[in-house]
Amino acid sequence: MGRPYTVSEDKKKQYAGIYVLEYMINNSVAFPLLLSGPNADLESILEWHLIKGYVDIRDKEKYVPTEKGHEVLTKFLARYSEYLNVFDIYCAVDLEAGEFAFASYFDYENASAWRAFINDERWEDLRIAVAEFKKLGPVEIVFMNFIAEKRFGRDSTGWQFDLLLGTVWDEILEICNTSIRWQDLGYEDEEGEVSGEQAIKDIITQGAELIVNLHKKEARLALPIEHEDSKDGNRIEEVVEHVVIKEHPVDYYYDYYDPYYVSPPFRSGWMS
Repeated sequence: MGRPYTVSEDKKKQYAGIYVLEYMINNSVAFPLLLSGPNADLESILEWHLIKGYVDIRDKEKYVPTEKGHEVLTKFLARYSEYLNVFDIYCAVDLEAGEFAFASYFDYENASAWRAFINDERWEDLRIAVAEFKKLGPVEIVFMNFIAEKRFGRDSTGWQFDLLLGTVWDEILEICNTSIRWQDLGYEDEEGEVSGEQAIKDIITQGAELIVNLHKKEARLALPIEHEDSKDGNRIEEVVEHVVIKEHPVDYYYDYYDPYYVSPPFRSGWMS
């Protein structure tokens, strides 16, 4: 998978669209047909939703999500769950010591102490390397990370603009294009040369073991997208059932011991 990565306007609409769709479905929000203020920046996204059949127009006055939109969000959140519970484990790896920051996850009782620990310079972010090795889309992986970190936070003014036109997309591409590649992970030790492929396979297998151990302790590595109260007065009765991230039993993660394994949510697309 070559670099540099780019993201087309249509792809931006897909990613921005799923973000808006989650907001509409899980917060029972309907946007008026005549958008005003900051919401006017959502017009092209909502029109794209309408064409795809993810939303419909009710009473000639507002956009509401459809069952098809519910199905698409369900597929995406299955992938998002996989990101939170699997890929995030590779966000901080000490390559020299062969250690994962998440091995110490339960040693920290509050979020600020954990953030200070995980921001230490010795940790390398290998999420893109793992995604590239598994032939997955790094742009989507970073987009999911930005959601988890609330970089598209709906509490901030102008979030609607940022979804398509903000510099956040430049940041996403910069991360994708400058991150460590698995081909560069090769090294030489007293036993001889270790290729980048051998190194990333070992890292993925070690990460899988850690994932299983954390889940055995009933760890929750991250929370699903939080639901918010609408601040624009557009709450409606629930049109379709809310979509939540489902928990998996520990044995679900055993397949990840195979470094080439790609789970069903990532093998199938979420767009329809």
